[in-house]
Amino acid sequence: MIIRELYRQHFKPEFLKLAGALSIFMFLFINSGYTQSIGYYTGAACTFNTLTEIANGCTSPNYFTIQYNMASGTYPAGWTLEVKANGDFSNGSTTIPAQYVSLAFNTANGGPGGVTGTGYQVLNTAQSVSLINTSEQLKTPPTYYFEHKLNMKVQGGNHLKVETGTYSTTLTVILRSKQGNVIATNSNVQASFVVNFTNSCQGVTLNSYSSNQNSFTTYAEQMAGATVTDALSVQYAPNGATCDGWRLDVRASGNFTNGAQSVAPQYFSLRFNRVSTGTPTASQIGVDNTPVVLNNTDVILINGSNAPFGANVFTEHKFDMIIQGGNHLLVPNGTYTGTLIFSLYNSNNVLISTTTVSVSFLVNTVNSSLTLELQNSANEIDLVFNTLESYANGVSVTKARGMRVVGYQPYQVMIKTSGLNLIGTDNSTIPVAAVNVQTTKYTSSSGGISTFTRALSTVDQIIVTNPMVDNTQQVIEYNLRYYTAPNDSRLSGKTGIFNTTVLFVIIPQ
Repeated sequence: MIIRELYRQHFKPEFLKLAGALSIFMFLFINSGYTQSIGYYTGAACTFNTLTEIANGCTSPNYFTIQYNMASGTYPAGWTLEVKANGDFSNGSTTIPAQYVSLAFNTANGGPGGVTGTGYQVLNTAQSVSLINTSEQLKTPPTYYFEHKLNMKVQGGNHLKVETGTYSTTLTVILRSKQGNVIATNSNVQASFVVNFTNSCQGVTLNSYSSNQNSFTTYAEQMAGATVTDALSVQYAPNGATCDGWRLDVRASGNFTNGAQSVAPQYFSLRFNRVSTGTPTASQIGVDNTPVVLNNTDVILINGSNAPFGANVFTEHKFDMIIQGGNHLLVPNGTYTGTLIFSLYNSNNVLISTTTVSVSFLVNTVNSSLTLELQNSANEIDLVFNTLESYANGVSVTKARGMRVVGYQPYQVMIKTSGLNLIGTDNSTIPVAAVNVQTTKYTSSSGGISTFTRALSTVDQIIVTNPMVDNTQQVIEYNLRYYTAPNDSRLSGKTGIFNTTVLFVIIPQ
């Protein structure tokens, strides 16, 4: 009231008008010193605590509140808000690509109307993307301050199966005019989400043991092979880990050996049988019962489990061992032992734990009353074709007393080859049937014994039958003659050294 009185008493109306005009001018001058700026604050971040959340992803509504502080100016409709990722999301040691995160306009708080969102836009580290369309101008005054709310969505999937931690990056937010000019920008907008679910499998330990050793007691069993049910057990102690996507591998450290004798690991397979204790189940894991052939390098037994371990739940898996039958088992009697190494890897192919186990099988097929010996250099046969007459007449090599058998019960001797062909140095072939083997008794005093001539084959063929009529038949020596037929076309045009292996097998009758 006092001031008003002073004005009325001491100032003329014309001066009051001028003073009023001056005060308005000063206000505009002060505002014109303001700069356009963008601020922000964030809401609750996406947090991934379970495997389900990892798979499904997460949306954080109104995660960003973008604040616009405007100086005077007028910008026609078509102005927009753009955003660009300055880098991928990282917790310092592990990175998740920005392409798995997208933003979308939600609502406006103040400011001009006519703002609509462009939908979820995937973050890009190379260029900015527009989040809004506008149909009204942005004018200051009257709009000096307003806000936009933005949703942030993190796509679910294996890319989230990473180390635990807060994954962060910075964004550049740009308010851009219709003409493409930058009105305001902020290049340090912090964005983050949290992964609490660990997929590292750290803390899981393995153990293993073997059981149910197989024994081959007959030639027929050696040829048929065997399946040893529950031959091996692998035990998992997850402790606190609940990772999924883990993988179980196995490798053989070498051959199955008995002194100097050995059988290669590729004749053995492991087959998942069952989950005998603990979780997850076989169906939850996604494992089947397909046999896996052993090798000297890692082969996969369980590939990328579809389910995690139960935290602190002891688990055991049973595996069958399949032993392939065949000539490789025609080895001297004894126990053949191999070492297998099981390895657990997490979903990022990081080795977590290993365990080593010995597994063995027994060969005891040749009766102690039967022995067969190749003697007088009969263990190596050379058929030489070096003249035209060799092809025309055939070639013959005889090993007198080449085979010696000691037996105290009736027996048969069989012969076969390891392959269908003799293999040349240049990988050309000759069928093994091009070579014949004739067996005869060295002495004629042993009655009742039958001998035969056979063309070589991979099939078992009897070359001696001894019914053991009397004790004169207990120690017998046999002649072995290898020969080819005259003018055999299978040998025509062949040059080089050709090889195969001939197996002699004695079995009791």
